Amino acid sequence: MKKDVLEKATANFLSLPPIIHRTLRQKLGRAPSGDVFEKILTSIHSEIIWLLEEEGPLSIGEISSQLMIAKAQMTQLIEKLVKLNIVERRAVKGDRRKIEIAFTDAGKAFLKEHKKDVDKKFIDSMSDLTDGDLKSLTESLATVKNILSKLK
Repeated sequence: MKKDVLEKATANFLSLPPIIHRTLRQKLGRAPSGDVFEKILTSIHSEIIWLLEEEGPLSIGEISSQLMIAKAQMTQLIEKLVKLNIVERRAVKGDRRKIEIAFTDAGKAFLKEHKKDVDKKFIDSMSDLTDGDLKSLTESLATVKNILSKLK
């Protein structure tokens, strides 16, 4: 019995990321014209940006490990973000041999504006949901976050 439940839970869970990704792209649409995300950044760049936003400054190795991307590829991806002045390489306080990747002031400002735009579009896209749907969605997402925090 437990194996069947685990298999169903796994199948349902693994089906969520592509559904969420498609829904967000369809409902939120593309970024505004002129937005760096639309013009030159890949979805992997977006993952790096959101990881840094969530975790704070990290080494290339830490980013590589958390996103499961080869360190050599990560170096190239980070270089593009550096050239766009979204992130910078900086020495770690207390150990100048170590380098961390952190947002520039321009990158922080860009991210803040981008998040506002995404939040507005997402709120607009959910405005037709009933109060019951919104309550159910909110509770379901809280449950998923709670359970994910318990995984090994």
